[in-house]
Amino acid sequence: MAVGEPAQRAPTTIASYIGDLLGEGHGSTGVAYTRGMSEPPPRPPRRIPAKRLLAGAGLSADRMLDSAQGHVFRLLWFFVPEPAIARNLRFQHLLASRFLSDAAQQSLAFGSLVAVARGGGSSLEVALVGVAAILPAALLGMYGGAIADSVPARAALAGAYSAQALLCFVVPPLFGTSLPVLLILIFAVNSLQQVSSPEESAVLPLVATEEELASAASLINLASAAGGALGIGVLAPVLVRTVGVLPVFYVAGALLLFSASRVFDLPVGERAWRLRLAPPNARVRGSVRWLVRHPAVGTMLIMAVLAGTVNIVLQTLGPRYVQEALGADPADTAYVFAPTGIGLVAALLLAPTLMKIRGERIAALGGLFLAAVSLFLLGDVGGVASIVDRFNPIRLVGLAGLDLSRPLRTAALLAVPLAFGVSTATTSVQTYINRRVPIAYQGRTFAMQGTLKNGAAILPLVGLGAAAAQFGVDNVLLVSPALLLVTAYALVTLSFTFSGSAPHSRLHVMESFWEEPVLGPAGSEYRPARPIREG
Repeated sequence: MAVGEPAQRAPTTIASYIGDLLGEGHGSTGVAYTRGMSEPPPRPPRRIPAKRLLAGAGLSADRMLDSAQGHVFRLLWFFVPEPAIARNLRFQHLLASRFLSDAAQQSLAFGSLVAVARGGGSSLEVALVGVAAILPAALLGMYGGAIADSVPARAALAGAYSAQALLCFVVPPLFGTSLPVLLILIFAVNSLQQVSSPEESAVLPLVATEEELASAASLINLASAAGGALGIGVLAPVLVRTVGVLPVFYVAGALLLFSASRVFDLPVGERAWRLRLAPPNARVRGSVRWLVRHPAVGTMLIMAVLAGTVNIVLQTLGPRYVQEALGADPADTAYVFAPTGIGLVAALLLAPTLMKIRGERIAALGGLFLAAVSLFLLGDVGGVASIVDRFNPIRLVGLAGLDLSRPLRTAALLAVPLAFGVSTATTSVQTYINRRVPIAYQGRTFAMQGTLKNGAAILPLVGLGAAAAQFGVDNVLLVSPALLLVTAYALVTLSFTFSGSAPHSRLHVMESFWEEPVLGPAGSEYRPARPIREG
């Protein structure tokens, strides 16, 4: 910088915060102190002060993350169309933060499940770990959103991530990885997530314009899915198999700290600083009243809850199934879940066509039917392996040096139609709700779906976990698909019986983000001008 130029303010980083807290003039560009001629020559420093070392390490890590983040985004836009919002540096920080936090939390969940399974825990004990993960969302989700609305974005996100990282660094080495300790750790980390998760969504309008919100939301979901896949499919399995379970918690803590470092440049908005802990006014009465008046939509909402419950139960009991039914290390669960990406992509491509041909409800029922058949075949994986293994394309992984057993290869193959079925059912129900629920009620309707999904999964998790501990996971998978199909068929039948909510002929999506529903004199909601045949 030339002499006389005003010094520009350096971007806020976690290192500068550490330096300020420690009294260190981090990044200072002021005039240096000049030693007088009469003063003795300075002695060479023998050691670096701890505060300077800490601040320097934070700055170096922050710069490394900035550089890596830039390289990753430049590579990403070769494969994904680059929207205008992607050039916003603050939005890139938000994407990186979401990616790192989801990778950390999925690694933590997988490491906990493997630790319990390797320690000889029963299927019921493994299920309790899953309950500890979803219980905070069912109990504290609305309160977490209220807290997130009451504090600045940087404070909410950095505070939640830092507290989660501290738990990962402190709890396992001090208290071990026994079941009670892991239950408390998972519950605490996921409780803090109830603050960070809504804040990540709420900060989007601060970094994106109204026209960019749709693209921004899609990219945030992509970053979340990619981070979760990295955590549960690569990081956690590799660490568990090479160095053990305990380092998984340390890596998760480091990722959460890196995630916290990304949020210091986010705008704070104009929200109040006062923390309000009173029960939040979620105002869900209107959406509940609308669903009661339109039971066809309400039953399909429960259908989505059913599909989400299947997904939660499978992810939780997966390590125990791999150990008991497949005779493999619980860490090999990653090999079973890895091909699910094929099913997810296939559902993304084919679900719109299926809904156009047969309608959303039939597509959802067909997806759950395929998922139920896949579950049943997983219950008899040995018999299925004797038939399909010779044609199984998963055998090709042997060329890469992966020696997977025949049952493990078969389970990985069955995971593809299972993921396709669950994803098709979920997408179909979401499309059904998008087309029929008034826009002003959709956010609260999907929030209600998330709360119901987590709350409704608790009893099946505990019940199926107890049954699996008594009769075996494979036997439970042979019986549970029948219950799934009966429930799904009953819900779709009820939806057809109560049919009467036609899709809207016009959806003002962007405008309705900021508007409340327009109610008539008697409190009646918007009705479409002309009815459209239901799918």
